[in-house]
Amino acid sequence: MLKLILALFLLAFSAGVASAHGDISTLPDSVQIMQYKMLLYMDANDAETKNKLAMAYFRTNQLDLAAKELEGVLAKDKNNFDSLDGMAIVLLKQKKAEDALKYLERALAINDKDAMLHVHFSLAYEQLGQSDPAAASLKKAESLVSSPDKLATIQQEIKLIKGSPAK
Repeated sequence: MLKLILALFLLAFSAGVASAHGDISTLPDSVQIMQYKMLLYMDANDAETKNKLAMAYFRTNQLDLAAKELEGVLAKDKNNFDSLDGMAIVLLKQKKAEDALKYLERALAINDKDAMLHVHFSLAYEQLGQSDPAAASLKKAESLVSSPDKLATIQQEIKLIKGSPAK
């Protein structure tokens, strides 16, 4: 009971902090991780929060923890688009393009209009040394965005995934 009261207090306190700073996703990754864990303490089955926690782990190069969260979501919902795409980028960061492509294909069957999904295909093909499909996928991604800001986001995503893998 004391754990529950403490968790409620921390959640209420962190919600105030998060709202004072805007969305949780604007906070540093280490703070996001803590807040997403607290939210999951209250609702351990929240797939959206698990996906967000996984991406915070990904950005901090905690790839094993990211994969664990994503696998948990996929065990309950094998067609969760965000988890499929998330697992693919974890695998891309680990230089496992063939495995990543399997998740990307499943995600593509759910939503073929997601620009970042096509960016991830491009990176997978690039890792496999397939320059023509890589270029075509990147071109497809660029055709799906509508503003220069979103084009810049594509470049940020590429840089994030191409960064050095976790040790």
